[in-house]
Amino acid sequence: MSDNAPDHESQITYHRRRMEELKRIRQPWEAVWRQLADYIEPTRLRLTEKDEGAVSRAKIIDSTGTFAHRTLKSGMHSGITSPARPWFRLTTYDPDLKDFAPVKEYLAAVEQRLREVFQSSNVYNAFHTGYGDLGQFGQSVGILSEDADKVVRMQQLLHGSFWIARDENGRVTTLYRRFRWSVQRIVSRFGYDNVSQTVKNFYDNGRYDEILTICHAIEPRLSRDPDRIDKRNKPFLSNYWEEQAGDKRLLEESGFDENPLIGPAWEISGDDNYATSPGQIALGDISMLQLEQQRKLEAIDKLVRPPMTGPTSMRNNPASLLPGKITYVDDPNGRGFRPAMEIQLRLSELASDIRETQERIRQAFYADLFLMLSQMEGIQPRNQFEIAERKEEKLLALGPVLENIYGAQLEPTIDRTYQILNRRRELPPPPRELQNQELKIEYISILAQAQKAVATGSIERGFAFLGQVSAVKPEVLDKVDADEAVDLYFDYLGVPPSVVVPDDEVAQLRGARAQKQQMAENAEMAAKMAPAAKSGADAAAVLASAGENPNGAALLQQLGLG
Repeated sequence: MSDNAPDHESQITYHRRRMEELKRIRQPWEAVWRQLADYIEPTRLRLTEKDEGAVSRAKIIDSTGTFAHRTLKSGMHSGITSPARPWFRLTTYDPDLKDFAPVKEYLAAVEQRLREVFQSSNVYNAFHTGYGDLGQFGQSVGILSEDADKVVRMQQLLHGSFWIARDENGRVTTLYRRFRWSVQRIVSRFGYDNVSQTVKNFYDNGRYDEILTICHAIEPRLSRDPDRIDKRNKPFLSNYWEEQAGDKRLLEESGFDENPLIGPAWEISGDDNYATSPGQIALGDISMLQLEQQRKLEAIDKLVRPPMTGPTSMRNNPASLLPGKITYVDDPNGRGFRPAMEIQLRLSELASDIRETQERIRQAFYADLFLMLSQMEGIQPRNQFEIAERKEEKLLALGPVLENIYGAQLEPTIDRTYQILNRRRELPPPPRELQNQELKIEYISILAQAQKAVATGSIERGFAFLGQVSAVKPEVLDKVDADEAVDLYFDYLGVPPSVVVPDDEVAQLRGARAQKQQMAENAEMAAKMAPAAKSGADAAAVLASAGENPNGAALLQQLGLG
């Protein structure tokens, strides 16, 4: 027996059994996912097997939740991994080493190559879709595979089509999924000789568009020979099988050199496999909003077209409720048609409650953060202090989620892409100073810099206070390391390292400047002392001649020069 199956099971039997176990773990989450899809974005959930077709949005009367979800998805994509600007940089844990010229050149070259790969692949499109899944369901899962042409390719999975398990560190390391493919795609992907007889019969008879279910398992390989590099001994197995086929042969048996699963979570409770989301927080308000809008429309409809009552004598007589039409009726009571109920619609109160509900939904999806500068209320013109204070509050609330994305999405994507490029020999050779050195990833996206920029406020306030005190007591400036303050401030703002001069070069510049200043001071002093030097030279000549005079020696002794 091979791979992870125990001795008494075949590999497919093991996979089928584990898939059922994972299904039971996921099942309690599915009810809330259905509601989230019904009221926010129904195209991103597939809990049941179905072929291609339009998805109904009939339950969405008010689309505030959908728009807020879209704002969150686009805001996170542009704020964390914008394709239009650098969002990460490579450095070293040793602050001195990262300023060494060969190391800086190597890191810059690797960064450039990684950015080129991400730009040419579908990684950014997958990230954008994944942020939407995070906001709606709390979990995003993609498979980062090697691609012959684009180096890497990200397959963002449709929510509900997969089952996951996490390792002891909380990272997604196991995935089981099912997908529906046509016979033509199955044969093209796995080869005619590897498919079941059912697929071969369909293919031979030209029934290329018959749809069948394929299962796929990715998990750490527990039994392997680390000294062998073939596909059956890679650290992560990747096995495919036909759901309706027998238990004797896999459709494909392969593997990955690194964990290919990119599975960030929004917020996990305890040791759960699946996560909570802003959509779950907003679900109550979104459901209530649909009901309020429905009741408002019903009330308006009853006000415009109220239910009517009339005498039985008019049952077979023509009648009209259209404007300008006349209905003739013999009514001894003189009342004729009349409303069955009087509608006292107070739209202002209902509209006010609807607006409050919509605002809570936007807050749950952080739409107010991403649209803050364009929709901010307050003092006009908007002042810097107000913007900084509001930004700090919102960023602190979003901070833990950003850390999850950094650790479970961005870092694994960069690491795996780096390893693939390294195996393909598409990276420059590292300098010997980096041998056995671990590289560090720093994030410099808009949101990452905004988080760091919050800390710049304390530096600014500190130097403002220092300026006030130094006006009275200048020696207090000795308490501050201005060079370190500049380094920290620039780092918080995400200033490129190439702009900042290394400390050793600063020391050389200052030494040269001090030497030049000393030379200038010496020249100035020499110029000032020149007349005195001339006088001194004349005096020395007189004294010398005095020494030759018999009375001169006595004079020198009297002056203390003899």
